[in-house]
Amino acid sequence: MKIANISYSGFGGLESVIFSLISADLKKNNDWYIAFIGEQPLDERYVARCKAYNVTYSMHRSTPGFPFLAWLNMASWLKKMKPDIVICHTINPILICKWYAKLNKATLIAVEHASPQTKSRSEWVFSYLSMFLADKIILLTKEYKAEFKKSLGKFFFSHKVKLIANGIDLKVFYPSKLNRSLNGLIKIGMAARFSFSKRQDILILVLEQLSILRPDLFFELKLAGNGNELECVKKLATSHSNLNLVSFDGLLSEEEVSSWLRELDIYVHATDAETLSTSLLQAMASSLPIVSSDISGVRNLLGDSGEYGLCVPNDPKIFAKTIIYLLENPTLSKDLGRRARKFTEEKYGNEDMLQNYLKVIEECRTKS
Repeated sequence: MKIANISYSGFGGLESVIFSLISADLKKNNDWYIAFIGEQPLDERYVARCKAYNVTYSMHRSTPGFPFLAWLNMASWLKKMKPDIVICHTINPILICKWYAKLNKATLIAVEHASPQTKSRSEWVFSYLSMFLADKIILLTKEYKAEFKKSLGKFFFSHKVKLIANGIDLKVFYPSKLNRSLNGLIKIGMAARFSFSKRQDILILVLEQLSILRPDLFFELKLAGNGNELECVKKLATSHSNLNLVSFDGLLSEEEVSSWLRELDIYVHATDAETLSTSLLQAMASSLPIVSSDISGVRNLLGDSGEYGLCVPNDPKIFAKTIIYLLENPTLSKDLGRRARKFTEEKYGNEDMLQNYLKVIEECRTKS
């Protein structure tokens, strides 16, 4: 089959999901395509990954508030590529994708990645439309399904909805062999887009609290990613001159993120909204002890009782105390990391994700 994935062009978790699907196709039974669309330029790392996986790709740059020309260009590309399946990982171009699918008898699948709390009014409009236009809608978690149903009301068509969790390549993300200790520099870090819903700013204040609570230790906060809020966080870090060290490591490839995670002692994730965080899954697969924000989109991964990581309020002092607690309890830290790795192996592998997608595709094609 020829499978085209429609993805946002900027940094985020979508590309990790798509490339995880592609890498799971070990026997190369399918031809894969990616159309990147959005206001952000296409990063060269994504280009390199497409070439490494022999994926045909295109970039459709849009202007703010006027995406229509980019949509039309993407429609021309789809017509040229002639995919059997179109998977919209970003929902905004759903009308154009439906136009192509209708004319070419292709299957159209919409995947809802964005957290309901962060959706704009226009994004909700496209979510409404996807219920009518897509053959199937994929939601990531039971919690998200409940919120989605509440928001859409009578326009939520349960027969169209399938639950499929994101998966990651467990051969790329694996534990470090280094022994963690309280000696030397202690590295904590977060990999995520710098956006209004992510709270890297809180981690700057957490680092300050750590230096107050444990002045005998040296801490480094490592932040990977880019985005609209990056400069604001950099300014905040500069204004706190008493901090040990903050490093901004930029946009990293998946392989670079894997190595980057294995250098950390604790993974920290401050956020106001999540659905199913790829960054958290990657940290869990790396067997890292985790401290993250206590919100529903995080608890669905780390467990309501903290089986796979610790959830805390977005309070810098509580965050810092919890980090120190993990450092001073290495047995607990190792147990959390070990359980988190096992959990990702059981529930969040990319091969299982691919098989679940293929089952949905087969179901759609059988009905048509």
